[in-house]
Amino acid sequence: MASRDAQQVGGVLFAANCAICHGAAADGRGQRREGLNPPPANLTLPPWSDVTTAGRTFLAIRNGVPRTAMPAWPAFSDQQVWQLVAYITSLKSP
Repeated sequence: MASRDAQQVGGVLFAANCAICHGAAADGRGQRREGLNPPPANLTLPPWSDVTTAGRTFLAIRNGVPRTAMPAWPAFSDQQVWQLVAYITSLKSP
C-alpha cells in the first residue's frame, strides 16, 4: 500500500497534469473530455483504481494508451509516476 505522502504528492501532480482530461474527481469528466473518442477513463473504477493492477496504471501513464488520447508522460520520473498511481488507487469507488 502506498504512503499517504505519495498519495498527496500524486494528487498534486494529478491536479496539475491530468485533471484537465480526467476531471478533478478523476471520473473522466474533465474540461477536455468533449471530442475525445474514446473519452478519458474514469480512474475511480477498476482496473485503474485497483491496487492489483498498479503496474498496468504505471505503464499507461509512462507509455500512453494506444488508440486513445492518453499520451505518454516521459517527463515524469518513475517516482512521480508511482506517486500518481498511489493517488489513483486511493480513489477507489466504494
